[in-house]
Amino acid sequence: MMTMHSRSSWLLAVAIGLCACAGGSKDGVDLAKPVTGEASKSAELAYKRGLEEKRVQNYLEATRFFEYVRNNFPYSQFAALSELTIADMSFERDDFAGAANAYKDFVKAHPSHPKADYAAWRVGLANFQDKPSDWFLLPPSYEKDQSPLKNALDALNRFVVTYPKSDYLNKAKDLVTECRRRLAAHEQYVADFYWKRESWKGAAGRELVLADTYGDLDSGKLHGEALWRAGVAYENVKDVPAARRTLTRLLQEAPGNPHRRDAEKMLKALPADPPKAAAAPPIEGEVKAAPLTPAETPGAPQQRPQADPAPGVPPGAGIGPAQPEADPKPARPTTQEPGPASPPAQPPSQQPPTPPLAAPDR
Repeated sequence: MMTMHSRSSWLLAVAIGLCACAGGSKDGVDLAKPVTGEASKSAELAYKRGLEEKRVQNYLEATRFFEYVRNNFPYSQFAALSELTIADMSFERDDFAGAANAYKDFVKAHPSHPKADYAAWRVGLANFQDKPSDWFLLPPSYEKDQSPLKNALDALNRFVVTYPKSDYLNKAKDLVTECRRRLAAHEQYVADFYWKRESWKGAAGRELVLADTYGDLDSGKLHGEALWRAGVAYENVKDVPAARRTLTRLLQEAPGNPHRRDAEKMLKALPADPPKAAAAPPIEGEVKAAPLTPAETPGAPQQRPQADPAPGVPPGAGIGPAQPEADPKPARPTTQEPGPASPPAQPPSQQPPTPPLAAPDR
């Protein structure tokens, strides 16, 4: 076991190494300093000078030459190679998140480049390397955030589909299995967390995720074990339909599981589902009243019946509230304004006598 003195020495060495990687072996390197001399004459010479600085781990100085190539010779083949080498340097400095982004940008910008498969593979590898650590002074890795592993698994699955003939295919498949194994361990940890607190619904849900997503691991043993625990959790919470459904899956999908007989006994002991309520038979001689139409419903506004629409009118064109009828038009158009209405004629017996005419003045 590591003593306290050796542990302190190890931590000091790690800190010094990280500082050296971050700053390089040369202090005060100015990335904006222009490149001069022979290296400034061509992209190839500048790129080779950057590789030389990278070889001796002068990362900042190497970055200055690679950035010079990218900015001054963007259409050269060495510009793309400079981008890829910058991503490699981030990976070597354990800046895995930065390296993953740099590799991803390279694949996006150069999808047909001969080294696109290498960059795509390194996206997954960098994310995997960014996974939670298992340092003995910290909680186990499966108790921590698993986002880097999920990102790694997504990237590696895309790589396997996109580059089926790549030289990195077998390594990618092995890493996919390792990512899934670690993610399954995290899922089991969460299920156990719920189980210990007797939160049976949560435990059952996590166990089903294990069975359906990672059940093929451990030669398929994980599938049956997760189904058994999910069935027990549902039985503990008295969710009979879910328990019966889960235990039946165990018998059908994992017949060799050691809990098979226990599952059969539990299924027999489960109470039967309550029968569904049947509709009451009609009483002999009972006459059921027809449902009231909206117009017959008490308090409903009465609507005027409407005639069927004329042929050629779309269905529903005449549906709507009844409109007031327009006044009938006169038979003949009149050219004069109508005068006041004359009083009705009276019968001759009721008419007043006509006064005599006065003689005209002479």
